[in-house]
Amino acid sequence: MCAKRVKEEDVCGVKEEEFEEEVCGVKEEEYEEDVCGGVTEEKETQVLDARVALHGADRKRGRSSDMWEYFSLITPDKVQCLVCSAELKYHGNTSSMVRHYTARHGPALKQGTATGRKQELDEALANMVVKDWQPFSVVDDCGFKALVASLDPAYVLPSRRALKKMVLEKYEEERSKAEAAVRQAEAVSLTADTWSSAGADACLAVTCHFLDQAMRVATVLLGVRPLPQSHTSAHVADSLTALMEEWAIEGKVTSIVTDAAPHMVASVRDLNLRHALCFARSLNLVVKKALDATAGLQELRGRARHLVALFKSSAGAREKLRQAQAQTDAPAAPLVQEADARWTSTFLMLQRLSEQRRCVGAALAGLETPPPLSSQDHETAAACLHLLAPFYQASLEMAQEKRLSASKVIPITKMLLLHLHEANEKSSHATAKQLAHNLLSAMRERFDTLESQTALTLSTLLDPRFKTFGFYDQARAQTSLKRLAAQCSQVIMRAPAQERPFASAPSSPANVAGIDLWESLDRDASEAMRRSRNASVDATLEVQRYVSDPPLGRAEDPLAYWLSHRNVYPHLFRLAKHFLCTPASSLPCEQVFSKCGELASKKRNRLSPKSVEIVTFLNQSL
Repeated sequence: MCAKRVKEEDVCGVKEEEFEEEVCGVKEEEYEEDVCGGVTEEKETQVLDARVALHGADRKRGRSSDMWEYFSLITPDKVQCLVCSAELKYHGNTSSMVRHYTARHGPALKQGTATGRKQELDEALANMVVKDWQPFSVVDDCGFKALVASLDPAYVLPSRRALKKMVLEKYEEERSKAEAAVRQAEAVSLTADTWSSAGADACLAVTCHFLDQAMRVATVLLGVRPLPQSHTSAHVADSLTALMEEWAIEGKVTSIVTDAAPHMVASVRDLNLRHALCFARSLNLVVKKALDATAGLQELRGRARHLVALFKSSAGAREKLRQAQAQTDAPAAPLVQEADARWTSTFLMLQRLSEQRRCVGAALAGLETPPPLSSQDHETAAACLHLLAPFYQASLEMAQEKRLSASKVIPITKMLLLHLHEANEKSSHATAKQLAHNLLSAMRERFDTLESQTALTLSTLLDPRFKTFGFYDQARAQTSLKRLAAQCSQVIMRAPAQERPFASAPSSPANVAGIDLWESLDRDASEAMRRSRNASVDATLEVQRYVSDPPLGRAEDPLAYWLSHRNVYPHLFRLAKHFLCTPASSLPCEQVFSKCGELASKKRNRLSPKSVEIVTFLNQSL
């Protein structure tokens, strides 16, 4: 059994009550169990080794020589080199160790280098656990121990509990940095989404987006909070309120982006926040609805799915397809199967079948299967692909956008509408014309209010690449300009009053006993002058000057533009910091949940909700 009486202070990272679990690696009641594939006799050897290590660590306490990082005391008068396993006599000093290390392994290290090396390796280990979603128990895995020992024999792996403590300390450090950055932000936008894990545990993720002092987009994960099984809008609203209070951003939130789920819409309404729907999901629903409503295309999709399923399930068919591709020098690309949740998979399925038309036909020639797609099918697919290509491009562009995304929503919608009208006039294919009609109907139904939503319209106007050019309806663009001027007027009114001395006022005599006779009158007059300023006129003039300037090139950086024009349009610059941080979709939350899916694995199924939040936060921050 492991000795239970050790010093009260921490020995090798563990205390007396933790010695059985952290040093020996097994508890008393678990002693008979097999650890790392060993048996009871092997475990007794491990316990004895641990006892010797503890004894050596206790004897080394207070020693300052770096040599003890490379040698271990195996008997009272003998030490062993951890690098080459050579045994040396020990006479109470490290002279023989220094001579051996210098002769065999290079010059002796300076004082403090070994300690710094251990801290460096500890931090690298914590980062690996966080970035690669490794369980804390990785330090107990035999293979990992052997790898670390071969890389650096002098490094002693921390215990599982010590590793978790290191991750917690790193979390506190990164959390403090994030809180300081959020405090400096003038305004923030949020994205929120709910998710259920494989264990049916529902949780809410909230991300915060803002522009820092250098006008760079910054994103912070505010939290991943568990929700009750029957989560309602009230539960979501309570969690959002708690997170906003925790991060002290209650008065800074300019908008919140969610999907169109009823409980999410109701929770944002209850909080009285400006709401914007996830554009990516809305666009997906628009195209999916149009595809399902096009009868001729539904039949084509069904035959294409059946054909792709054959190559996915038959090894012989796949081999014939690879041979056909090799003979025709075609790209060895696999076929794509349609997924119900994403319309882009439909586009990729039809596109790949069109590209591999000859290879698929050659592969099916010797198989007893349904015939490949006919020439008419390929003609229909080509016409529909031409119609859907801009939608696919828009989906990719919005998903890859790293700077501003909300300001692109209205311009992209405009370009899609123009493309549909043009394609509908030029196309002569009946199925393609029906698809275009269905797409236009679905877009009018879902996107009709886009050019009336404050968060999106002001983002578009304040993007110097688009301004009013990005609007499909110019009447709504002018209405949005008035809304921008009103917002600018409020910024001007909230600005500190300018000091304007009275030119005709005689100079006051010296104050008597610290009393100023005219103090009250001057204060009232200054306040009257501040109120009398025509903020609306000033705001309108600033907006008109900004709009009349030539637009920025679409490939240029709009945030760099505002940083260089902060003194030219000072009040619009403040509004730009408020509205240009709005994301177009809740994709940041979806990425968090994708990571959480990797985190909630069989090896980590006992993590508490707080630990999940800590590891996820660090993964997003590092």
